[in-house]
Formats: sequence, C-alpha cells, structure tokens
Amino acid sequence: MRSCRTDTTKISGSVTERLRWGMAFGGAAATVLAVTWPSAAEVATDQVAGFMRAKLAHSQNVLEGLTTEDFDLIERGAQELSLASLDSNWQVLQTEDYVRQSAEFRRACDSLRDAAQRKNLDGATVAWMDVTIKCVQCHKYVRDVE
Repeated sequence: MRSCRTDTTKISGSVTERLRWGMAFGGAAATVLAVTWPSAAEVATDQVAGFMRAKLAHSQNVLEGLTTEDFDLIERGAQELSLASLDSNWQVLQTEDYVRQSAEFRRACDSLRDAAQRKNLDGATVAWMDVTIKCVQCHKYVRDVE
C-alpha cells in the first residue's frame, strides 16, 4: 500500500498535468466556440436570407400562376408578397426612401391581386412587371446604401 504522501504527490502531479492539458483543450474549445458559434449579426443575416428565399417562392408562385392562368395562385402569391413586406425581417433599413419603396411595392402587389381577382391575365401580367420592377429598384437601393 502506498503512503499518503506519495499519493498526494502523484495526485498533485496529475492535477498539474490535467490543468496543463485542460488549458490547452480549453483554449481550443474556446477557439472552436468562437469559430462555430454564430454572432447576432450572422443570425440576423441568416433570418433575412431565409425570409428572402420565402419571398422568392411567393414570386415563383405568381409566375407559375401567370403562365398557367391560375388566378387563385396569382392572388395568393400577391397577397403573401404584400404581407411579407409588413414582416419585421423585411425592415432592413429605417429610411424614408425604404419605407416609401415598401409602400409602393405593396401597392403593386395589391394591383396584381386585384387583376387576379378580376381574372384579367393581361392586367395581372402588367402588374407583375411592376412588382418585379419595384423589387429590383429596392434591392438596388439597399445595395447602394450599404
């Protein structure tokens, strides 16, 4: 049987060794956490990107509805786009121009929805072009501001 002193010395050495390895591992773990843990800005960017992908899906529904004369699909897509412009993820800027462009986008979506309700394919097609123009103008504005 070992003496207490030998065991204590051995444990002491073991603790020191564990501390040395723990600090090395802890530093690596902290580095891994810093690299893999997303920042608030990255999370917000991911949320906006996901939101924009959903907006694109609504746009694709409108285009599909136009090409197949599915007025319900056009109307639903226009409504979803208009509602999306009220979502907090849409509000990437807080400027008067951005607020104005968002309102113009909603009006264009409303015109598209109205044309779909009237089953006016030509009117819906022209309204869709206006919605698309509003999208492109706003995206250009956001890129220029940033």
